[in-house]
Amino acid sequence: MEAALNLAEFGAQVYLVESSPTIGGLMARLNKTFPTNDCSICIEAPKMYDVQRNPNITLLTYTDVRRSKFKDGKFQVRLNKKSRFVDEAKCKGCAKCVEACPVLVPDELDGKLGGVRKLISIPIPQAVPNVYFIDPKCRFGKMYGDGACIGGCKVDCIQCRECQIAKCVAACKAEGADAVLLWGKDELMDIEVDSIIVASGVEIFELPEGYFGYGIYDNVITHLDYERLTNSGGPTQGEITRPGDQKHPKNILWVQCVGRDNKLGISYCSKICCMSSTKQAIITREHDKDVKLSILYKDLKTYGKNFYNFYKRASEQGIRYIKGKLAQVHEEPDSKNLLVTFEDLETGEINDLEVDLLVLSVPLAPSKNNKRLSKALKIEFNEGTGFFEALDPMNEPLNSTVPGIYLCGGALGPADIAEAVTQGIAACMRAISKPKAKSGSMPESEPVETGGVINNGGH
Repeated sequence: MEAALNLAEFGAQVYLVESSPTIGGLMARLNKTFPTNDCSICIEAPKMYDVQRNPNITLLTYTDVRRSKFKDGKFQVRLNKKSRFVDEAKCKGCAKCVEACPVLVPDELDGKLGGVRKLISIPIPQAVPNVYFIDPKCRFGKMYGDGACIGGCKVDCIQCRECQIAKCVAACKAEGADAVLLWGKDELMDIEVDSIIVASGVEIFELPEGYFGYGIYDNVITHLDYERLTNSGGPTQGEITRPGDQKHPKNILWVQCVGRDNKLGISYCSKICCMSSTKQAIITREHDKDVKLSILYKDLKTYGKNFYNFYKRASEQGIRYIKGKLAQVHEEPDSKNLLVTFEDLETGEINDLEVDLLVLSVPLAPSKNNKRLSKALKIEFNEGTGFFEALDPMNEPLNSTVPGIYLCGGALGPADIAEAVTQGIAACMRAISKPKAKSGSMPESEPVETGGVINNGGH
């Protein structure tokens, strides 16, 4: 978004391509940002609306990149705009369709905490565009066993183009919108641009079930789960409770560097985990001054501006930092508390700690679409880490291996919000001032479906 807005300010015509139904990424689901503890969505929402309103930016959400070809000094890019089964121009955002939908399913991000959504939904309340979309599993009859109202229909919506069954269709028509179009189809689009910026973002690493009790013990959660617990827009409306019994925990432990071992193959530091846990501990202290808070770490990373002072602030509030390595986790059957065994790396002793809630700081992972995107754009991709390769990490850190295609933020690796924004601004300057390349100097990509966030800035 930062790259797109800066390019637009220079007068460039920009296509901002987003694979999900809304812009905003992971930041839009966070509670607060470190080290200032400012409201995350309060910072981001104005930029989201600025992107939508800017006449120089064409916003293409729920859209994938299929392929690109460099010809006559331009990138010719094929896009696939996936059908929402809701008309973006007609949708009022009134949510009557959601009220009418009979099926609840676990929310992708909050399911561990009991969060649910309907088969027609928007990802976040502040979604841009504020347009609902229908789960494809519902549209194609795969949710009939869960109570979906159209699942038993034998006529494909593309042939019928009328629906007397779907409750969301009826609710929308009752509002005078007629925006729900179950017969909608994906739309292929071709655009031509001078430069491409890849900002494919990051995801939260998916821990295997049973890893230190995750997925088996109710009160073992990830730091993103905890972030949603503290968020007033989350499944508990900001109440910090244990998923197992909804009690307020009185003794919480965060564990850093989870997943950085030979078993899971994570070889890099995610950079944000230490400060994210520190932020969550400080916020928890604001909720309950008597709660016991501990952070188990191997290497404490305070690399950014005011990060060390943020850590000192937490220490002064009684938050305990333990230099140690997690060994094993067991659940106490009666209380559902967790007995955590760890090695104290300063004394060499093996210690036990009983806590009400265990928070695992799992790594930031690359977008699952990076590999397909690398084939579409013919840029180098690191099979080991899953992130894209810069042309020269020291001298050309934002240049991809293809001239005219630039990288920033989570496309290159883990980064905090401030660092990602800075890289976005720098990539925009590269894109707006790139030297003209000759046709044939860049490889043509293979036609594959892909996703990710791509800001295509033409000038």
